[in-house]
Amino acid sequence: MAKKKSSTKKTIKTVKKISKKVSKNKSVQVLIFILIIVVLAVAAFLLKDYIFPKENNETSSNTTSTPISEVHSHEQAHTAEGIKYDNFQIHFMTLGNASTGDSVYIKAGSTDILIDAGSEMNSSTTIIDYVNNYCDDGKLEYVITTHGDSDHITGMFGTKKSSKNHKNESTTRDGILYYYEVETLIDFAYTNKTTTNIQNYFEARDYAISKGTTHYTARQCFDNLDGAKRSYTLDETYNITMDVLYNKYYYELDNNDENNHSVCVMFNYNDHHFMLTGDLEDKGEQAMAAYYDRSTPEKTLPHVDLFKAGHHGSKTSSNDCLLSLITPDICCVCCCAGGSEYTPYSNNTFPTQEFIDRIAKYTDKVYVTSYIKEKESREQSKYVFDDLNGTICVSFNGSEVGLWASNNLTKLKDSQWFNETVYLDESGKICSGSKQKDFFDENSSGVHSAPRRIWPENGVNNG
Repeated sequence: MAKKKSSTKKTIKTVKKISKKVSKNKSVQVLIFILIIVVLAVAAFLLKDYIFPKENNETSSNTTSTPISEVHSHEQAHTAEGIKYDNFQIHFMTLGNASTGDSVYIKAGSTDILIDAGSEMNSSTTIIDYVNNYCDDGKLEYVITTHGDSDHITGMFGTKKSSKNHKNESTTRDGILYYYEVETLIDFAYTNKTTTNIQNYFEARDYAISKGTTHYTARQCFDNLDGAKRSYTLDETYNITMDVLYNKYYYELDNNDENNHSVCVMFNYNDHHFMLTGDLEDKGEQAMAAYYDRSTPEKTLPHVDLFKAGHHGSKTSSNDCLLSLITPDICCVCCCAGGSEYTPYSNNTFPTQEFIDRIAKYTDKVYVTSYIKEKESREQSKYVFDDLNGTICVSFNGSEVGLWASNNLTKLKDSQWFNETVYLDESGKICSGSKQKDFFDENSSGVHSAPRRIWPENGVNNG
């Protein structure tokens, strides 16, 4: 006990000595003062959110908003190749002609949907033969006609000849809107077309309406007008829905570009998403990106498992303003790759080099339905076309994406078409002019060799 008291007294004396020295040493006092200030400042910074809670300036005090990061992202689903899952399927059909166009069949549980119907009147026969493998009751719950261009609407009215519908009843045409019982038809709010084809489409639409089809424009759907809805439940068992997305050109006419009137939709299966925007062009995509500015969950586009390339992989669609919002895992392109239908310039034939440069930053899982083969002879009057990947099916079972194609699953960047050598004149043309079939070869005068396409160095490369 005496030893403890002695030790305590020594400690007290030592502390007193140090205190006296500190009190005499002004510099030490200043250092201690600065140290205290620093400690208090750090503590205040760490506790600022508790002491001074932030007000939410983006929403009213009565609104609860989900964090944008939770709305915008999900884990990338594993892709199983060579598989078609039954729950939800999107089929990008190859239509048996060089002009091809778009036609996409979707199976959502027991619900059948068709988006667009190709470029030629006999496309309807190809589509019907394919869809009937999956739709066995002759009813399409939803048909969507994205816009008035011929390569999207022609199969809707088909050829003008005596025909039979799915009930074996006589009809005057063999198009989709004559053959199937269509429950709901959604189409474009505006068109700048006055062609025979657009008139034939309107007649087919009127015929379907006379048979009981409910018709809405995309504008009515987005604004929830006249019984139309922005969001449709396709299958309650699997929680599959379809949303009609915002498009500025539901509300105004773009006299210069029919493509911007495209109906844009998103399919949702739990927290996975599949996006199709028809032929939406740069102005439309810019307006869409400005609307979906992530200011609220409703104005946030999610990461998508699948994006159908805008306008067949043109240089004017699938722009960074949109791709950066949706960061797609898979991209499917409906086109005949390399054809001169719209341009003779090699880099601008579908799918274009500019499109490839943009999509490559997000995924190398890019697939194309068909391609134009080199002519077997210079006298050949028609395109020789063939399947690249063929009909492509992207499916989902709730956790895993299935990927299947009728020809092969070779990625675009690894395909023979992508990597072959082509011959160009000094202006970059691959043939003498638009819609020409005289593709240059090594024996043509005034040409040089070049790679068909180049996968950019900064592109995703998963082998």
